Amino acid sequence: MKADPSALLARRDWFPYAVGALTVVAALAFLVYPLAYAMFGAFIRNGEEAAIENLTLVNFERFFTSASYKRALWNSIFAGGLSTLLAAALALPMAYAVARIAMPFRALILALSVVPLISPPFIGAYAWIILLGNNGVISQLLRTYLGIDLPSIYGPFGVVFALALSYFPYVFLIVQGALAAADPYIEEAARVMGASRARILRTITLPSILPSIAAGMLIVFIKAVGDFGVPSILGGEFQVLPTLIYYQIHGFFNLNGAAAVAMVNVALTVLALAVLAWIDRTRSYATITGTARAARRATGLGARLFANLYCWLVLLVAILPQATVVFSSFAERWAGTLLPTIYGLDHYRRVMANLTQPIVNSLILAGAATAVCIVFGTVTAYATIRGKVFAKWALDLTIMLPFVLPGLVVGVAYLIAFNSGWLILTGTGLIIVLAYFTRRVAFIFRSVSAAVSQVDMKIEEASTICGATWGQTMRRITVPLIAPGILAGGVLVFSTLIGEVSATVLLYSARWKTISIAIYELVLGDELYKASAVGTIAIVLTLLLVLAASRLAGKNMADMFR
Repeated sequence: MKADPSALLARRDWFPYAVGALTVVAALAFLVYPLAYAMFGAFIRNGEEAAIENLTLVNFERFFTSASYKRALWNSIFAGGLSTLLAAALALPMAYAVARIAMPFRALILALSVVPLISPPFIGAYAWIILLGNNGVISQLLRTYLGIDLPSIYGPFGVVFALALSYFPYVFLIVQGALAAADPYIEEAARVMGASRARILRTITLPSILPSIAAGMLIVFIKAVGDFGVPSILGGEFQVLPTLIYYQIHGFFNLNGAAAVAMVNVALTVLALAVLAWIDRTRSYATITGTARAARRATGLGARLFANLYCWLVLLVAILPQATVVFSSFAERWAGTLLPTIYGLDHYRRVMANLTQPIVNSLILAGAATAVCIVFGTVTAYATIRGKVFAKWALDLTIMLPFVLPGLVVGVAYLIAFNSGWLILTGTGLIIVLAYFTRRVAFIFRSVSAAVSQVDMKIEEASTICGATWGQTMRRITVPLIAPGILAGGVLVFSTLIGEVSATVLLYSARWKTISIAIYELVLGDELYKASAVGTIAIVLTLLLVLAASRLAGKNMADMFR
């Protein structure tokens, strides 16, 4: 007997198709459209209509004719490259020590290494002014007792130094993980054949982890060339592409010119990705064993002494800015002396009296963006893993590309796309929420994808056989099972948005000033100790949230950033 087509149509569950359609529309409207529109706007002269006949390269010509543009481009490459090399130089010995040398408190070292990543880099930047400025604590000590005058913290030295210390944990965490997971038998075989430790390191260990080193350095370079906060505070006359974008908008409101600068910034990111792809293609290694045993750790006194001294010294310097921010927030009088003469909570009282609204705004905007990320990221991750999605690579690229782009680029894209036309959002809180969503949805997408992959499909199939709709299965079966992954990703999104400044600095209005903008304005106004009070609140809040995310995910805090 033939089934009635109308009955089949009635029984068909249209809910997943409706959700999928809405997801596609949201991705096109708030991920693809802003970036594509900004790219198109880069080829339009400022003030002219965005039309095919108005396409021009005039906005890019300045990189060949303007000295300030050429300087900014060279400075970005110089600062990004040098800070990446310095970060790698700091991280590689530390990664080897933690992975291959027997030392106590390894878990604590891994957890503390995340602190510079949790704290926004621009907070560390003004802390270095307190420490290494003309009258800074360390500057005074070196000048008074050793007669050493340090180079000015303002300019290329300060920018490279602060960026390297802010981002070196990316190289450390990735390389340490690769060393810990490496097959020990190859190195042990070489040792049995008489190879020295130095030769094994040079010919076996280093080549095998080269892709991991390259990946870590790539992340540092992308973060460094896209960082706005550190160069804007420590750069002085050392202008880079992100600060050039900022001045194009805030100085001249030249959105098209800013878009062109942003595209050049993106080109540096794409070039770095191409280099990593080339390294992965030309340097591929496979281990033909099934062992899960970790490599034997060195126990010699000299090795252990080096490992402990080096790791703790690097960590001390890396978290010194955050410690300085907390310490200086209690300084009520600190002028011309090595240490404060009066301590108290006065800065916190003033902060809570005058800056309550920015703190509330940050919580509202970060919370709303996190909710949007959870809904969109969960649906797209589920569709990618379970559904028969056409061109999954395109969806993955759409979600991940904004994640690797500098925040200022995303800010420019949203400012151009939603400053006029079918949807005007400039000056509203919604534009910040959507920009945050664009930048951080990848966290949820990756976290939920991993969680869904661990859920057996047979459980969902059994629910469907029993008559449950797709929506009921998701609500009663799937979501409860993947809830730890969703919560961990959500908390991580929320915590990293509390101190977000790169996109916010272009999109905020007086009504929607955030905690990061409040800190930035206090630093520019030379009110460093009030900024320290607000910064301390941001650091503590973020640290607690990341700790909560790691507990929910059942991971070490360091694993959250690998």
